This record gives sequence, structure tokens and C-alpha cells, in this order.
Amino acid sequence: MWVSIRRSCLVRYSILYAGYVLVFIVVLLSLSFLGLDMAYASRVFRGVSVLGVDIGGLTREDALNRLRAEIDLQGLDDEVILKFGQESWVLRPEQIDFWVDLEATVEKGMGLSREVVFIKRWLKRATYSGLGRDMGLVIRYDERKLESLLTALRSSLNREPVDAKIGLDENKLIYRRSREGWKLDEDETYKRVLAALSSNERTVELPVEVTPPQVRDDQVGKVIVIDKARFTLTLYNNMEVVKRYPVAVGKPSWPTPSGEFKVISKQKNPAWINPGSAWAANMPKYIPPGPGNPLGTRALALNSPGVLIHGTSNAGSIGTRASHGCIRMHMRDVEDLFERVEVGTPVIIF
Repeated sequence: MWVSIRRSCLVRYSILYAGYVLVFIVVLLSLSFLGLDMAYASRVFRGVSVLGVDIGGLTREDALNRLRAEIDLQGLDDEVILKFGQESWVLRPEQIDFWVDLEATVEKGMGLSREVVFIKRWLKRATYSGLGRDMGLVIRYDERKLESLLTALRSSLNREPVDAKIGLDENKLIYRRSREGWKLDEDETYKRVLAALSSNERTVELPVEVTPPQVRDDQVGKVIVIDKARFTLTLYNNMEVVKRYPVAVGKPSWPTPSGEFKVISKQKNPAWINPGSAWAANMPKYIPPGPGNPLGTRALALNSPGVLIHGTSNAGSIGTRASHGCIRMHMRDVEDLFERVEVGTPVIIF
């Protein structure tokens, strides 16, 4: 019985002793962890650099002196170029009261150790391994001035997309090429500008959302433009001039209408049918194709009643107001135009 009691006591004492030993080890490790952490508390964590300048393991003063010696502070006063495509804008540091705060940069470097979990931090220090972190500089600037500059940048850059068009606006010809729409991402621009100011990179690619037009230049197709004042007919294809021809237009008493029309039919060697107008009262009801036909060898009918683009044998009338509303062309010119356009081609007359 006494043997059994003795054994039970020995077991309890062994467990208690092991517990004391374990507590002692934990306390000892904790004190070593804390001691090691406190020993390095006044130094920048290993593996920390600023713009490639290693300040790991240095005291505040030493880290500050190294940064002053090795960082090109004068270069950080250079202007920042903001770019988008072929466009560029300049941001000068003095416009936003910019300066580099080296003291705050060192404090930030020293504070990086607090971002690491305690055990991991101890292990890194115990094994002389570092964070492997390269920081930017801490900078100071006037936020309102920077926001004002970016607002001005947005105003000069942002634009709506523009569709290509050849048409009329209040009887004036519109010749408008297509253009992409641009929209600046101001929040991302703000971040990129700050990143550039706090580093050696002095060029910022602006984040711009590009919206394509619904109608590009190469989607306009062929358009006929007739300038009554200059007696010209110009054929465009995708906003480029294909050919320009001299023409005759309507008399003041029978003017050629202005507006936006289209070709609704094409006729080779057309017959002339008397329209029944007053000016045609003494003319035959029908003139077959041939040398005496007033429409010549080709005719393009427009969706304006009685208005055609046609040839004429009266070459002397070209360049004058001589017709009864139609557009006359030299025979060789109308035959050339005839082969270049299709039914449906827009016709602008102004």
C-alpha cells in the first residue's frame, strides 16, 4: 500500500515539475522575444529600402543621413509629365507646394515592423532575415491645389465621341470627321501622380476610358455634295475627295432645291418626258434617247420631284444658273460619275 502511495506522489511531482519547467521555458522564450524586439526597436527593420537605398538595421539618424546622401532630392523637384497618346501635360511640383519629408519617411520605415505579427517578426530578427520591402518617399503637398489641377486636366481632356458626318445644318455644309470620346479616371490619376511624385518616375500614363464613335470616317461611304454658289459637284468617299466636277444649276426663277437627298434611280441613255411645267409648254411630250435629248447620256434621279443630275450638250451653260432645277454636267463627267455611285448615295445640295 505504501509503495502504491509513493508511486502516485512521484507521478504528481513529476507532472508538477514538468509544468514548472514548461512555464519557465515559455517565460524565458517570451523574455527573449521581448528582449530581442526591444533591442531592435530603435532601428529600421532589416530588408527595408527607400527608392533602392537600403536603410535596414540603421538608427533613425543614420537612416536619415543615408537618404540625404544617396537620394537625388533635387531630381524630385523635376516636373511630372502626364501623358495620354500624343497629348501631354506638365505638372510642376511648386504648383502644389510639393516637398519631400525625409524624417517622416524614416519613421514610416521604422513603423513597418509593427505591421508584422510578433512571432514572425521575432523569427526574422533571430534569423537575420529582412522584410524585403522597398518604400516610396513620404511627400507633402497642398491637396486642394492638386485636386484643382486635376479638375482642370479633366476639363481639357474629357470629351464626347463625335460621329463622322457630311450634311447640312441650317443650309450650311457640315464636314465633320469622327473623334473618340475620352473620360479621365480622376481617382486613379490622383494615385498615379502621387506615386510619381514620391519616386524617381516622372512620367504618368493617364488612365483614360476611350469611347469609339458610332460612325467612323471609314464608315461614311460615298456622298455627293453640290455647291450651288461655286457651281461644283464633289464626290466624297469616307470623308475624302474622290473627284470634283463643274456643273450648272437652276435659274433664279427655277432654283435647284437645297437639302439632303439621295439617288433613287440611275438611267443610261434616258428618254425625256415632258413634265407639264410652264417652261416645257412648247416642247414635245417625249424625246427619245439620242443627240437631241436634253438629259444627255446619263441621268441620276433624286428623291426631290423633277430634280436630276444629268448630262447636257450645252457645254456653255456649265458654271451658270441655266437649268429648270436640275444639275447639269458635261457628258464625260456625268458618265464618269455614273459609274462611281450607286442607288442610295446621299446627295447634299446647298
